[in-house]
Amino acid sequence: MRTIEISDTAYEELMSRRLGREAISKTLIRELKPVKKCAAVEELERLRKEPGSKLSVVEKRLGL
Repeated sequence: MRTIEISDTAYEELMSRRLGREAISKTLIRELKPVKKCAAVEELERLRKEPGSKLSVVEKRLGL
């Protein structure tokens, strides 16, 4: 295992992202792993940027 030095601010940020008593190494791996987005998530992000989208229109687009 290797040791790294980080600032107090970075350490506090890392500790705040832990899930329960998760090991710091697991937190780093989880936070650095790329997330694959599904089509629905991409559509929601796109709609969030559009002003004035009504809930009924969004539900129809997503088939809800």
